Amino acid sequence: MLKLQTKTETDRFAVFLDHRRLINEAYSNGDYQLKSSLFQFEAKRSQPLGEQKKSKKRKRVPEEIPDETNSHAIEKYLAVLPTPVTRETATPLPRYWEAPYTLPQLHGANQSGLVQQFLSGDEANTSYIIPDNARFYNHNVDHLPALLPQLLPSYDLIVVDPPWRNKYIRRLKRVKQELGYSMLDNDQLALLPLAKLINTRSLVAIWCTNSMQHQTALEAHILPSWNLRLVHKVRWYKLSTDHQLVGPLNADPTQKQPFEMLFVACHTDSHGNYGKDVQKAELILSVPSIVHSHKPPLLPWLREHIELDLNQAHPNCLELFARYLQPQFTSIGLEVLKLMDERLYEARTDNI
Repeated sequence: MLKLQTKTETDRFAVFLDHRRLINEAYSNGDYQLKSSLFQFEAKRSQPLGEQKKSKKRKRVPEEIPDETNSHAIEKYLAVLPTPVTRETATPLPRYWEAPYTLPQLHGANQSGLVQQFLSGDEANTSYIIPDNARFYNHNVDHLPALLPQLLPSYDLIVVDPPWRNKYIRRLKRVKQELGYSMLDNDQLALLPLAKLINTRSLVAIWCTNSMQHQTALEAHILPSWNLRLVHKVRWYKLSTDHQLVGPLNADPTQKQPFEMLFVACHTDSHGNYGKDVQKAELILSVPSIVHSHKPPLLPWLREHIELDLNQAHPNCLELFARYLQPQFTSIGLEVLKLMDERLYEARTDNI
């Protein structure tokens, strides 16, 4: 994790999350690292706003139009971002993550001190890797109340990546059912018992789409139902391998944007300044994985903003709707081992 500051900004910064490196460092006590093929992006050619193609879709009320302030903020941080390490073009990787995921409901943990292998026993006999100090439940988050007796009383950090309803996934499911996933309504999300898993030292990070409908529901309805108050919301900008935006900032909100939103919240009874320093992060930058919704790890950034118990060496973390595992995390989701498929990893080298 790298904090980027400019000469004119002394109290504000951008957070650069090197997704691949952070995961490889988290698995440093094993022989695996993510294949570089998963992080090969070329920036799309940007067109002047006046020359951008008009959408043929039904027009809708603009949700948010990129302004010059946002563009300048990105440009100033890209200017101080270290030059990416030159890598040879990686061999295209078969899209293993699009294969049917057939693991039944199960749970497991690894406390061995080393990365372990788990053979699924399915028709393909898929091998999954399990990092040390990781616990997981291949379980429907919508049925989270049934798991509460097996979970800790509360967690220091909770990361939530909800399956928000969106047209892109609906289109995918029409083309190929297994490429889509089950989506939840905002009212269903609000019913999740997160309030039973937090304390006044907890931070909760929620990924959200660029839909203003979802963002408004999150702030006005979902956070209060989870007994949370908003601390900060920040954009995660996606970069190409050569550290340029993967696509242009579109004036037309019906077009795909090169960013997603992250909301950070705390317990409503936390002291008034709890997590306030999180607000110094003006934006997040990272080169994303080519796998849809493979989010970068947030613990390397948010760890310093969590007040741990005096007798606690490391934070206890929970991720809901997870698709990969991290040390110090309990991960829960219907595809919790999806991206732990051994075929997405290669033998470890010194250059992580």
